[in-house]
Amino acid sequence: MVDEGIKQLLRENLEVSQESLKILKKINRDRILSNIFNIVKWTIIIGVSIGAYYYFQPYLEQTTSLLRQFQQLQIQGFDKLNPF
Repeated sequence: MVDEGIKQLLRENLEVSQESLKILKKINRDRILSNIFNIVKWTIIIGVSIGAYYYFQPYLEQTTSLLRQFQQLQIQGFDKLNPF
């Protein structure tokens, strides 16, 4: 009688343990995949950013050059207005 109760409890415990192990394995697999996808995502983001910088770099240099020229023209204009 007692042996049957203990065997039943052990069987239930084993089933629950096996079910828990399956769930934990799924959670671990999902965690690993999430880490891999995060690495891929950030690699793509950084790569696109660097590529965009190299692509737009000539335009940025041209724009900053124009802004410097405009700034110099403003300074020259103020010097002509204020002779002191």
